[in-house]
Amino acid sequence: MSWWYEVTAEGAEVVRGDLVASGRHVPLQLGRRLPSAAHALLFLPLVEVSRRNPGRCELFQWLATMETSAWLRQHDLAQLRADGYGVRLEDGRCLRFLVHVDRGVVGDAITEHERRTSGLGGLLTGYRRTDRVVPVGAVLMIAQDAEREEQLLADLVRRPLRNPVATTTRKSLYRHWPDEQVWQIAGENDRRRLIEVGASPHRARTPRPPPTSSTRPGRVAWCVESASPRCLATPTLAA
Repeated sequence: MSWWYEVTAEGAEVVRGDLVASGRHVPLQLGRRLPSAAHALLFLPLVEVSRRNPGRCELFQWLATMETSAWLRQHDLAQLRADGYGVRLEDGRCLRFLVHVDRGVVGDAITEHERRTSGLGGLLTGYRRTDRVVPVGAVLMIAQDAEREEQLLADLVRRPLRNPVATTTRKSLYRHWPDEQVWQIAGENDRRRLIEVGASPHRARTPRPPPTSSTRPGRVAWCVESASPRCLATPTLAA
């Protein structure tokens, strides 16, 4: 059983007081900067997968949303907006990726079609406005649900991007670890594992060592640690 912890404003103040009292540095964004959906769905689970499989895989690098924007500007890609950037190492292979999280319906959707497609175009617009190849092995898209993922894939079949794109859903990432075979490439029948999404089809199907655990028992715990027993955090049971 694993738990998530959402730190309350009161809890952040307790942590701040403990840090000041002990003469330690107080982070500027303590209690102000909430983790993004990409943190919860991808970053934290990948960190846990690395912890469970030491020496075989690692989330070598992760940039949060603001740092990802700075990284994109450095590569003259300021028109892109991504929720995170990462570098995944596994069994001698490396995957650099950008991740986008579908936030669901944008505005007032009236028809069923609008509910399935509203806001999805914005995930791909920036890539279609640039002639540059984004310097990553894959672009990851996490759809709100299966219907919206289906719409994304249909759009990518009609108008593919220059970079490989892999999709999945929030539900899939709640049920499985993100390194597993949950990523769909437009036009393919079978889903791929994360490390395979940037590979050509004939290289993607490589044998994998037995995982530490075949099922995902819950989400990795995330909490601001404090020496004080008064750390006021609201726990949420993992799905």
